[in-house]
Amino acid sequence: MVALRSSRLEGLFGGPLGAMTHASVASLVPNGVVESYDLEFKGQIYGRSDKEKRDLAGDVAALANTAGGVILLGIEEDDQARACAAPGVPLSDAEVGRMRQVVASQVSPLPLFDVLQVEDPAQPGHGFVVLAVPRSPAAPHAVLVNEALRFPRRNGATITYLSEPEVAHAYAARLAGIVERGEAIGRLERELVATLDQTYTFVVVTLVPDLPGRLVIDTAAWLEFRESMIGKSPLVLSRSLTWRRASVGSAKLLADGSVHDDGPLGSLACRLDESGAGCIAVAVDHRIPRRQGSEIDDEDLVNAVWSGLRFLARHARDRAATGGNATVRATVWPVSQDVPAGMTRIRQYGREQVGRQSIVAAPATVSVRGIDDLAEDGSTVLATTYALSNGIVQAFGQPEVLQLTRDGRLRLRYWHRNANELEKWAIRSGVEVTQETVG
Repeated sequence: MVALRSSRLEGLFGGPLGAMTHASVASLVPNGVVESYDLEFKGQIYGRSDKEKRDLAGDVAALANTAGGVILLGIEEDDQARACAAPGVPLSDAEVGRMRQVVASQVSPLPLFDVLQVEDPAQPGHGFVVLAVPRSPAAPHAVLVNEALRFPRRNGATITYLSEPEVAHAYAARLAGIVERGEAIGRLERELVATLDQTYTFVVVTLVPDLPGRLVIDTAAWLEFRESMIGKSPLVLSRSLTWRRASVGSAKLLADGSVHDDGPLGSLACRLDESGAGCIAVAVDHRIPRRQGSEIDDEDLVNAVWSGLRFLARHARDRAATGGNATVRATVWPVSQDVPAGMTRIRQYGREQVGRQSIVAAPATVSVRGIDDLAEDGSTVLATTYALSNGIVQAFGQPEVLQLTRDGRLRLRYWHRNANELEKWAIRSGVEVTQETVG
């Protein structure tokens, strides 16, 4: 999945950037498409001289610092910056690797970008190279020019450099973006937990994309949403929790697992924003109704965090068409002096209490995780689940979750339920399973 999402560019190429064909790129020539703030033509591959390396780094940084866009290698332009010929360039994985290395070594901080090869079906090994660069929330990105750091940006079809006041403003905007995403997470979380049934204890997972997408909520979108939700479960590992209702809020899609039409939401609930942000709550309490506090099974905790990440990332990617990175958070709610929580673990002889009771909700936040990676089954979503779950279990006096490893492997010995299901999932997903024990 390509991180850059642009309705203007998708209109030029007749569809998503990741689905570009040789014909769709070559059509820019007869259509007389002109270079713009988000579109750059290059007749040849960037060379290996120091100047050409700086050109590559500067072109990528400029797009990241402005509005994002694509650089097309293999399209020539005329004096009016119109596409005038499509000779193409040789295609090579080694060349793609070299360009990535050049950008990584000369642009700081390294922006997110994709390099695509679009092959000519009539001439294998030849075609177009597309560098797709989304607008970067980590801007400004600097390149080294004449032994000084410069900050390029697009000005129409040309490149200029930020002045010192503009650089200062860009850094302030970067910090403001970090604060804004943190506030958005808190707001989404508060909105959802205010609707939940407090006789349950929930794991609440929230995701906010660095680059907002745009979901148009209309009747068709709502009907598709309802069809995709009702009667289905968001959980990776089987439990008897399914979506029973779907509705629409202000700029949001809503769903829950409640039977009744009024009252608080029980067992399962979500709020999915049109920007691609979202929040999901999954009940994990083994004492229903609660009397002296809640009991949270560590396997259920990991399953809820894992499932929530995947569910929210798929909303961001597939409905709101956003890519790039996201900030994610997980917590347990409600946990307080009046409603303490304990953690339990299944053993061969039954369920045992582990660690101490907690009276403090312990939200764990992780920044800069690729939405596409979180949406797909693989080691990245497991490694992120490990990091978030650790922030929760440490509030109970436990050093780490035992079901996963830091690098996204499955510790099968610590899954006392769903072990067969997990092994099959790991094979399908290319995830390593380990029989190691801890401590």
